[in-house]
This record gives sequence, structure tokens and C-alpha cells, in this order.
Amino acid sequence: MTEEDKADRIALKSLFDKRRVNKETKAGFFYFEDQDLMIAQGQETYVVVARDIAVGYPLFMHGELDFSKFVDALALVTELKGKHIDTIWDIGANIGSICIPAVKRGFVKRAVAFEPEKKLFKILRANTILNEVDDRITCHNTALGESLGSVDLMIGEGNTGDYRIAGIVFDDDAMGEASRQTKTVQIQPLDNFVENFEASSTLIFMDIQGYEGLALKGARQILSTSPPLVVEFWPYAMKRLNTYQLLCDILCSGYYSKFADLSDESRSFNAVTAEAIDTLYKKLGEGSASFTDLLFV
Repeated sequence: MTEEDKADRIALKSLFDKRRVNKETKAGFFYFEDQDLMIAQGQETYVVVARDIAVGYPLFMHGELDFSKFVDALALVTELKGKHIDTIWDIGANIGSICIPAVKRGFVKRAVAFEPEKKLFKILRANTILNEVDDRITCHNTALGESLGSVDLMIGEGNTGDYRIAGIVFDDDAMGEASRQTKTVQIQPLDNFVENFEASSTLIFMDIQGYEGLALKGARQILSTSPPLVVEFWPYAMKRLNTYQLLCDILCSGYYSKFADLSDESRSFNAVTAEAIDTLYKKLGEGSASFTDLLFV
């Protein structure tokens, strides 16, 4: 080995040592390599999309993303209902940051994951294999809605967490929707999978950027069993898809009696009423940064 080679190795080791101990250097490293994919490693190992600030970056920096929401929801369901959850249906699974640790850490035995975007779906499958849970997580490359067909998926540049079904673009164009590219993806009703749904032991975890109302419209059979349900509640996205009233009507149609705001430290349950959900909508407002996650039981 030449002296130049030794110097290169020392420099490379120094870079990785800094990455481990210095937050600024570690953050910078996420953008340093001119490549499409990188590895994020914590309790789980993930292939992530480089320069993805919403999903890849927190996984790279911290090894987790929003997993505490799932843990909190599971604990609340167990406490309130006294029922054991064996399976999570992860709708809008992205690259697996909820379903993979849920299975690998033993919170549930199995998972069913839905991800419509083809590249993210491939990474999701790869991540299940990397974490040795591919035999316990079934992955479906489809969006979920009220009927069978195809829809346009709007791509958020640098933010795979904001891939969402294309909707209305308003004059304020607050998140640059007018300039986003779209991809055509397949869509089908969740009830198409009802034969594999274990009603007594499944938690549905749904984060699909304002499309929740239309996805639940295609899940009447499954909802008739009143499975514990977590939905993202983002007025900004619902306004652009005109889905809020549909979501409210479905949630208030008798499937559920109580709901809790997972962003509320008290984790207290409220009665499911249109008035209560309207009040939360108005409290959050329609700004792009105002959202929460709700658990219905």
C-alpha cells in the first residue's frame, strides 16, 4: 500500500467517524454522495432514497420515522379494547418504516403493506428482505380507492412522504403542486383484499395524504367489522382532493364510537361525532404544515 493509499484510507475513516459523532457532518453526508440510494441503519436497516428530506433523512439520522405513533396507537387499542393485535395493514407504506419495525421488534406477527409508486415498492420489498421479515410482510403495489382503475400520483421532489393522488391546484400553490410531475398508478378497493383480512386482530394504519376518505369508501366490508383505524388528518390535502366531507361521513356512520388525537399528549378519547371532527378540522386550519393522526375504535 502506497503512502497515498494510506492517506486516502485515513481520510475516509475520518469522514465516517465524523458522520457518527457530529450531527452537522452526519446530516451533510446524506447529500454528499452523488447517488440515488443510500443505507440508513438503526435497529433496522433501510435502503433509502438519497436527498429525500421527509423519509430518507430521518431514517438516516435517527433510524426511525413516526414509529412512536404506531406504538402509541397499539397501546391505546390494547388498553381500551383489551384485544390483542397480531397484524398491521400499512396503507401508504412507502419504504416500510412502520410495518418493518412493527414486525421485526415483535409488536405484531404479520403485516400487509400497500405502496402504489413502483420505485418505492421495490425498495419496500428490498427492505423487508434486508430485515429478514419478508416471510411475514405481504406487499401490494397498488393505491387504494373506491374503484378499480388507474389514477395520477403527484410526485413531491425530495419528499417521498408527499407522493399523493393529484388534486386541485389552488392559486396559492403553497407546496408547488403546479410544477410537480405525475405518474399513473394502479388503484383498487381495499375490499378486494377482504378474504385475507383478520377482523378480530388487525390494526389499519393509513397515511395517504388526504385520500383517506376515498380509500375508506372502497372498504365498506372491512369497515363493517370496526377494525382499529389510524388515519392521517391533514386538512390542506383533503381540501385539494375534496375528500373531507366524505371522510367525516364515513367515520361518523356507526363503525366507530371513540377517537383519540395521537398528537395530543393526554391521548384522551372523544366521542365520534361530526361536530367533534369539524372542530378539529377548524382548529388545525388548512395550512400545509397543520396535520395530525387520529385513532378510531
